[in-house]
Amino acid sequence: MPHQRSPLRPAGWRAALALVLSVLLAPVFFDMSAFASTATPSFPQPTWVDTVGPVALSSPATGVINGVPVVAFGTESGYLYVIDARTGRNLPGWPQPVDIAPGVPTAIESTPTIAYLDGSNQPPTIIVGAGSTYVADQQGGLVAFNANGTVRFRFVTKVIFNEWSTKGPNIYHNGVFSTPAIGDVTGNGQQDIVFGSWDHDLYALTPQGKLVPGFPINNLDTIWSSPALFHLRGSTSQEDIFIGGDASGRGGCYGGFISDYTYRNGAPHLVWQHCENQTIWSSPAIGVIDATGRPAVVVGTGFGEPPPYKSDSYKLFAFYADNGSAVPGWPVKTAGPAFGSPAIGTLPGSSTPSVVDTSWCTACAQPGGTSMVYAWSGSGHQLWNQKLPGGNDFSSPVLVDLTGQGINDVVVGSSAGMYALNGANGNFLFGTSASSPINTSSMLNSAAVFDVPGHGRGSGWHLFEACGGPRQVTQTGLLYDYPLPAKPAIAPAWAGWRDGPNHTGVADQTIPQAATTS
Repeated sequence: MPHQRSPLRPAGWRAALALVLSVLLAPVFFDMSAFASTATPSFPQPTWVDTVGPVALSSPATGVINGVPVVAFGTESGYLYVIDARTGRNLPGWPQPVDIAPGVPTAIESTPTIAYLDGSNQPPTIIVGAGSTYVADQQGGLVAFNANGTVRFRFVTKVIFNEWSTKGPNIYHNGVFSTPAIGDVTGNGQQDIVFGSWDHDLYALTPQGKLVPGFPINNLDTIWSSPALFHLRGSTSQEDIFIGGDASGRGGCYGGFISDYTYRNGAPHLVWQHCENQTIWSSPAIGVIDATGRPAVVVGTGFGEPPPYKSDSYKLFAFYADNGSAVPGWPVKTAGPAFGSPAIGTLPGSSTPSVVDTSWCTACAQPGGTSMVYAWSGSGHQLWNQKLPGGNDFSSPVLVDLTGQGINDVVVGSSAGMYALNGANGNFLFGTSASSPINTSSMLNSAAVFDVPGHGRGSGWHLFEACGGPRQVTQTGLLYDYPLPAKPAIAPAWAGWRDGPNHTGVADQTIPQAATTS
């Protein structure tokens, strides 16, 4: 049966989710005194703090709508927020329910993308996936909103299996955890919307919400990963799709795929694909990481069940994007599964870009769990690591100059809070420590840094953090706005989830023009 899941995988999914919740529900790390910031005097106090619904994995996205700088993010209450970045106030027409079923909002764990589907001179569209493993019995899909909050289109996914139970009926369209990426995948100049779904399909939609010819691609198993889009072949505007996915037997693969698809002759075609002996829920990042100048695809493995999902557990892989060959020195070992997205950028003391990522620390015995943050050179040499209290591998790093010295540092979260680390050695910055983060709100996603235009207290370089969930931990989510401690002397190497505004997962600063071919 082409859409039938392996009988092993749903059980493993529930076991993994139970592990996540058991760690997140540890009360020691969820003191809601976070609402009154615990930032040290050396790190700025928030400009403003908003209280919203529980926030789990939806990261803040930044942009400009009709001249207003904005922050967009989703909550498990099923509402998409678009907020004035200067004041914290909702824009007119917002928030809006993401209701695949009319009148019934669906919980959001996808990150919204603010995309100029109609050209840079027209207002943008805000696009977000709908679906959650934390909130059961809801219809999944994707919704695109106009800038004023009205619905541009809804896209409903398939009904393939019950995401929450092997015993319940299959009556709900499967969710979209994947963050939509925007790019021209056909080479015709059109801005396409690319995302994966738990219904096993990889989708590409036109700006009108219709399927691009040849899509969807059936992965035969769930897709958690968000796609990366990057130009390697075809017309000058055309971009290949790089994405991870589960595998439960297709082509003899049990574990996960990392794949490169290109569009030609009116349909997508597989260029290369690797089967790893573990699920790939991580979202690939693309950048040049060594002296070859060849862009690489970097991705981690997840936490599927025991054998056969074993030998490739706790690894981060790097493949050259053009042909899928392994980058020398990779894969590297981590202390646990790596769920989020690696960040790629130059760190202090290195002339070539590095890779920064997080993982769970499965062997660290600490109440509430422990996370690890790592930096590796492009040759796979570990530059440093830092241990954080709070067990999760969901939070993805941001690389930004926090001191104004022209070097990148790291901002990253865990279920214990948000941390600022020295990019040179991983040490805690601004008088913070493992037990004294910037704040103690549970952070399972990525922060975003943004140069807010205008004048006054809300303008300039700011860091936005959406945190506080999932709802099993607290029904209250928070959106923090922190001014950065200093004006960055260089542009951030990795500014937020999937880095750029189109969420293509590409470290553009590392890509020389000669790296792409037409």
